[in-house]
Amino acid sequence: MSADGNSGRDRLLSRMGSSGLAVLLDSGSKESLVTAAACMVDECTRSTLDRSIAFVLDYSSEGVEQQPRFVVDDSKIDSSSIQLHLQSRLAALGSSSSTDVSASYKDGVFIEGSSDPLSGVVRMDKGRPSGDIKLSKSSLLLESQAIFSSARANACVWRGKWMYEVTLGTAGIQQLGWATISCPFTDSEGVGDASDSYAYDGRRVKKWSGKSQTYGEPWVVGDVIGCCIDLEQGQIFFYRNGTSLGMAYDCVRRMEAKQGYYPAISLSHGERCELNFGGRPFRYPIAGFLPLQAPPVDTSGTNKHGSVIVKAKYLFGCLQKLVQLGSPEVAAAMAPAERLRRFTPLPDEQFRVVGTEICKILCELLQQSSKAEYVVWGALVPFLTTTYRPGAPHDGHSVDRALDLLMPMLGQTYFGTIVLQIIECLAYGCRTSPLVLADSPFSASYSHLALACHLLQRDDFMVIWWKSDDFESCLEGLLTRKGPNKCDLESLIPTVWWPGSREEHPFSESNMRQIVIALSRAISRIEDLHFELCNRLVAFDTKSNATGSIFRTFLQHLVLKNRGAHRNMPPPGLSDNSVLVSVYTVLLRYLSEGLDSTGDGHGSCVPFLHKGGKRSFPVSLFVSSDPCLNDFARLGGTYSYLTKTCPLSSIECEEVEWEESSMDKQETRYGHDAGLKKPCCCMDGGAGSIDSGNGKALSKGLETRFSGSSNKVNETTCPLSPTDAERSYDGDMESKASSSGRVEPVTSTSSLLQKAKKVFKSVKELSSAVREEELLDKMVLLYHLGVTQNFKQASYHMQHQIQLMAQLDETDRQIRSDKTSSEQTKRLKEARGIFKEDLIDYVRQCTWYRVCLLSKWKQRGMYATCMWVAQLLVTISKKDACFSYVPEFYIETLVDCFHALRRSDPLYVPPSSLLQHGLSSFVTFLVTHFHDSRIVNAEIRDFLLQSISVLVQFKEYLVAIEACKAAENTMAGALLSAFDNRFWIPVSNILLRLCKGSGFGTSKSSHGDSCSPFFQRLLREKCLKDEKLFASFLNRLFNTLNWTVSEFSVSIKEMHDHDHRQVPEFQQRKCAIMFELSCNLERILEFFTKELPQVFLVGPEMNIIRLCELVLFVLNHTTSNTAGELFDSTIKQQGQSLEKVNRATILAPVVGIVLNLSAATDPAGHRMEHDIARSIASVDVSSVATRNFQYLFDYDWLSTFKGDPSLARLSDLNIFIEKLKTEYAEARKRACKAEAELITRHSKGDDFELGNADKAGGGGELCSICYACEENAVFLPCKHRSCVRCVSRHLLNNQRCFFCNAAICEVCPYEEPLSPLSGGGLKGGDVNS
Repeated sequence: MSADGNSGRDRLLSRMGSSGLAVLLDSGSKESLVTAAACMVDECTRSTLDRSIAFVLDYSSEGVEQQPRFVVDDSKIDSSSIQLHLQSRLAALGSSSSTDVSASYKDGVFIEGSSDPLSGVVRMDKGRPSGDIKLSKSSLLLESQAIFSSARANACVWRGKWMYEVTLGTAGIQQLGWATISCPFTDSEGVGDASDSYAYDGRRVKKWSGKSQTYGEPWVVGDVIGCCIDLEQGQIFFYRNGTSLGMAYDCVRRMEAKQGYYPAISLSHGERCELNFGGRPFRYPIAGFLPLQAPPVDTSGTNKHGSVIVKAKYLFGCLQKLVQLGSPEVAAAMAPAERLRRFTPLPDEQFRVVGTEICKILCELLQQSSKAEYVVWGALVPFLTTTYRPGAPHDGHSVDRALDLLMPMLGQTYFGTIVLQIIECLAYGCRTSPLVLADSPFSASYSHLALACHLLQRDDFMVIWWKSDDFESCLEGLLTRKGPNKCDLESLIPTVWWPGSREEHPFSESNMRQIVIALSRAISRIEDLHFELCNRLVAFDTKSNATGSIFRTFLQHLVLKNRGAHRNMPPPGLSDNSVLVSVYTVLLRYLSEGLDSTGDGHGSCVPFLHKGGKRSFPVSLFVSSDPCLNDFARLGGTYSYLTKTCPLSSIECEEVEWEESSMDKQETRYGHDAGLKKPCCCMDGGAGSIDSGNGKALSKGLETRFSGSSNKVNETTCPLSPTDAERSYDGDMESKASSSGRVEPVTSTSSLLQKAKKVFKSVKELSSAVREEELLDKMVLLYHLGVTQNFKQASYHMQHQIQLMAQLDETDRQIRSDKTSSEQTKRLKEARGIFKEDLIDYVRQCTWYRVCLLSKWKQRGMYATCMWVAQLLVTISKKDACFSYVPEFYIETLVDCFHALRRSDPLYVPPSSLLQHGLSSFVTFLVTHFHDSRIVNAEIRDFLLQSISVLVQFKEYLVAIEACKAAENTMAGALLSAFDNRFWIPVSNILLRLCKGSGFGTSKSSHGDSCSPFFQRLLREKCLKDEKLFASFLNRLFNTLNWTVSEFSVSIKEMHDHDHRQVPEFQQRKCAIMFELSCNLERILEFFTKELPQVFLVGPEMNIIRLCELVLFVLNHTTSNTAGELFDSTIKQQGQSLEKVNRATILAPVVGIVLNLSAATDPAGHRMEHDIARSIASVDVSSVATRNFQYLFDYDWLSTFKGDPSLARLSDLNIFIEKLKTEYAEARKRACKAEAELITRHSKGDDFELGNADKAGGGGELCSICYACEENAVFLPCKHRSCVRCVSRHLLNNQRCFFCNAAICEVCPYEEPLSPLSGGGLKGGDVNS
């Protein structure tokens, strides 16, 4: 090595000032690495201990002639030298930081009630709010209790540059900004609604000053909005989380002194926010803008105007260097060259001396009550956060050493206050910290939450926090997770990809996969910390409270506070939704993996939800007087009503018990016991098994979504089931809850920390203290209150993503088509751009929900929860009294949780396994209780019906329903009974699905396995067995079908009346809905004409007559004359809602009905009693019907139902038409003959008979209702008359007389009187004297 190189290395070693052995890697040589070992004698005049102290105190010897020595006699520290140096340094810092801003405050700020703006406190004015605003936390936390409320601060500005911050507690309609004293505040006007007031509303994304304009970004809960006003330039700016939203206004009028602009806000009902005018350090300070409230200055030392926060930061910096000397966590994070500069740690005695001198001055700052909060938020908490380190490995040992030095010196008076401020600051950080992709996995609230978990291991911290009034609110803050808006998602997920995407870079599948992995890591770390925090509460034990009671009390508080969250208009004061989701996630992890999920072997072997064998549940949870649950409706009514009408005995309140595997058939039993087939939640390795190490995996559904091939499996896959494999993208991808990545406490030598651990119980002690059934009850309720809406939003975004993918593919197909003109191509490309942008947004939203809600372990826990709750409900339903007390949210949570699994993306398990491998009890409950009269709330029964309606649309689920014994025994009859005024739509959807494949144009061969011959047979048998039930159903079917067809025809007429104007979208939707309902009901009627033709063709002719009237009504409004023209005009209407309105759909069932009945024979092979052609001819003797049926025969069915075998039956329709023509001819002959006979009879009678025929009721009198048949029935007791056909149809729906509304007791045959003078009864409408 050259001389120059050696001298350079020597100079480098000398600059490092390091004694001992130094190993340097010479990177100057490219051919080889030259290693030099040098032993150097320290040339510094100070000792190693002296150098360490100088480093701690940030002492620099440059330019100092005589260097002070902190160490005397080589080991003893001179505390006076340290004290002198600290005072000198603080004085210098005070001088350098004492930039005089007093003139800005004195000449620009006016605080009401304060003569000195430098010492005044800015808060919201309590005396002049408009509306009803709840003020708390020194009038800085606001919540609107009225429809619209407004308030101003007690300070105004008229010169300078000023700002304040607003932290959003809710994300609804809020108008934040500035207003003069003259701005009127009313119940409908607030900030920005008048001149000289300026506001920003992130819900509506507008700015307001007399009128609104689009501005800014949408905000979310936890956003910090900076409201800045520059009165020198006349400008107003708004910032979101420190990012400028642009200049809002640039013509702000200048005001006179003390007549300036007040910070002002307007809130809609239930909206909440927290204001900071400078009493705390700003979350996102903006350069050049001052807070309205002047920051505190130090008055304890010689420099009366030095900044408190600058001094505190220096002192905490010294303390951080002191406690981290020799820290292995700090050394591990250092670069190799930096490690050479490490200083020797101080021995314990010297450590305490130096630390005591630093903490003495810190205590002076913290013991000034007016400045303590500012110092804690601005210096102490940042010191603790950086010392603990934002990411792993954490340096908990250094934090404990610092606290052990500082906290005892504060004294009892200030100790508790400082602890509470620390916890409150950390909770605020959790509320406001956004997720940043670059910081993953230690992003969002991780750093604050990890530090809180560590601090709460200390007995003193935990006790003080638990006893405080803000315990619940701070705990909610720690459990809060800030969500992203649209703009945030763009930065979190810059690259998107979807199956079938043909987009070029940056639409990359691999990049998208890596983003999902990074987000999953970050979310998993935060969920781990939430679990650890709640473990602290569960394990915390005090003399006055049993183990677990603190966590139980918090759960009750949370439920009581949010019991109105499910209402259409929620009350004010609710928790953030993320709190409910976080607590639900913790409970799910408790129950699906046990109270101990760290894998250390001390917890329960089998978690609660995965225990097999005998299960039990205390009914007392349903009948307790807990105010948390009394507000929730029960299946039998309200709780107060049930306790009065059907109170339960002590025996009935005992536990219900059942065997887990007893819900299934003997040959297909699934359960957690040995020897049984494992349910879906345990097919990946056993109940409650926890992935160890880095064994994380994604499901096959995500594999399919990201690769396009469901058969491509990575070598690192871990099988979920024989039919569903999964692979691992990365070792850190979370598939289930695990201890991986959790912050484990660092064992400290601190006596305080050792004492703290004594108050936390072991897991073995907790298992008996915490009742798992109670946790299940709360978890089900929290799902209902908070998680349900998240899954609804996720489902909404997933559905729109699928629709946009289809629209984008269709647009691409049209663009590539040779038939598309250049102008059409241009419009298609414009539409494609819109579809693409919308699709990208929905892909981002779906990805976010997928990462947050659908990790593998959560799906497994949800499945086990569905099993548990379904079995509980089936068991308790056998006890009528107990069943009435079950809260409605149990059913709502069960059904919604199942459908969330069914719609999950990626799929948890294949659809064929979801119901059949463990959830047979869920099917049993659905099919046996959708028509249960014990459930008094019709909406719950409708909810169950809607669920069945969805399931029968899929063959895999239909197979599971067919395999259910309860469905075989009860479902057919229950469906027919449930077809009433309220439930006919879901019932008709179910019947339509079950009867599919038996109609004209929908034959079995064209639909494959989509039909259900099993249920078709059950329906047929039930109708034959229970004729009364089927007659009632058929009557309601006719009534409903008449109504839907009538409404459809009216909708067509209303749309036609718009002439050439655009038809409103809602009117188009109404027309399309009525059309679809009519077609569905026709298909059901067609099914019964095929399976049970004797119902129409044998016995009373009422059914066949009503059927013929209906068929003719449909034909008259769709095929010919004016009504047919109206139908044509409707089809031509432009609108997506009318795409499915066409003749083939509504006429095909008519063809099927006619063909079914015209070809029907009785079981012996003979012709039926009634004939459909003859019945149609008797209903309408005109030639219109013949033309309508000829239209059906001539219609182009081949283009609509190409390849359908049922088209071969059209030749039978031609035969029917010929027969109909014959019947019409015969009917006209009979009509002519009857008319001639009547004329002949009247011509032979005298004037008395002719003139009194109507009064006397002589022979041949026509029914006064239909005027088609003779009167042949009399009503008793009122003795009014009509024909049998009319009264029979009337009595199906009404038991009162047509004419006098009297109750009809009996209908008797009417016989013609012997002579005109004999009376013989009264004609319809006459009243018996």
